[in-house]
Amino acid sequence: MNAKEYLKQYEYATLRAKRCREQYETALEKIDAIGSTLGTDGMPHGSGVSRKTEDLAIKLGEAAQRYLDAEENALIVKEEVEEVISSLPESMEGVVLYERYINLAKWDDIADLLMYSTSNIFRLHALGLNEVEAILSEGDRNNI
Repeated sequence: MNAKEYLKQYEYATLRAKRCREQYETALEKIDAIGSTLGTDGMPHGSGVSRKTEDLAIKLGEAAQRYLDAEENALIVKEEVEEVISSLPESMEGVVLYERYINLAKWDDIADLLMYSTSNIFRLHALGLNEVEAILSEGDRNNI
């Protein structure tokens, strides 16, 4: 895995968590829709819980667990990526990498924030990626 792929792990993890949250919210909406079919006294007027309601409740629980797992994974990945970025020497390269891969900022927003041209941001980004690549390859050598 190269430096850019390593740093983008957090973005991918947050996208997965977002998809899981959307699935959870969809399941919750279906449960709410069933709740709105209850009588005006708030009680169902059938005998027992319907299989459809039970299936939706199970899906809701599974979706909630996937969402929680995805959120936890995103936090773990974020901490790992932050640790690598923070291990860089104090420099603008580290700031660019942090803004891009942790705050998920767009290039123009980073340029505006740091008051640099976009081309300078790209240059700093490339330098930062080289530094991260060195850190990652050093870590690989230490694991041998």
